[in-house]
Amino acid sequence: MSRSDLDRLKDARRFAGNAVSHAIGLSPDVLAQALQPQHAALYALMVVGEALSEIPVDLRNEASNIAWRSIIGLRNHLIHAYWQIDLEIIADVIKNRIDPLVAELDKLIALVERIDT
Repeated sequence: MSRSDLDRLKDARRFAGNAVSHAIGLSPDVLAQALQPQHAALYALMVVGEALSEIPVDLRNEASNIAWRSIIGLRNHLIHAYWQIDLEIIADVIKNRIDPLVAELDKLIALVERIDT
């Protein structure tokens, strides 16, 4: 079963929120020891990257403030170079980059919903 662009955007938004709820406020040192929140946050970030990797270029162009390549690149790194995960980067992403991403996704979701109706 295929997911629509709107469904994928909503998935990315929901899982971005999940990453924050699992690990916000945890330092890299604490995150390294707290395996359940660490794994939950990493999984959520993987889903965000996977969902956004399937968004077509023309729709990506409508949201130039989203760091598409970086988000998808993070997903690829988490999947394919899992032994090199830097928890300082992950903690920084969760602390500083998720909220702006969610704001941009909200705008893009609203645009797609207007187009689809």
